[in-house]
Amino acid sequence: MPVDPCKKFACEIQRCLVENNFQEVRCERVFESMRLCCIKFKPQSLVCSGYDLEPRQFAPDTEKLDKSK
Repeated sequence: MPVDPCKKFACEIQRCLVENNFQEVRCERVFESMRLCCIKFKPQSLVCSGYDLEPRQFAPDTEKLDKSK
């Protein structure tokens, strides 16, 4: 079975989210890398089967909001 060309980005997303307390905005670069990979390899990539190819909109960093109080 061939290696999924976008699997490494899916793993990077998970790692980034865990390291950043699931603040998606802090992983924006990784999400964009995954999106670009899926645009290129969606037919060959199983991890892209449910991935939205539209650019993501991120909520603000809630930890930064909490600290500003």
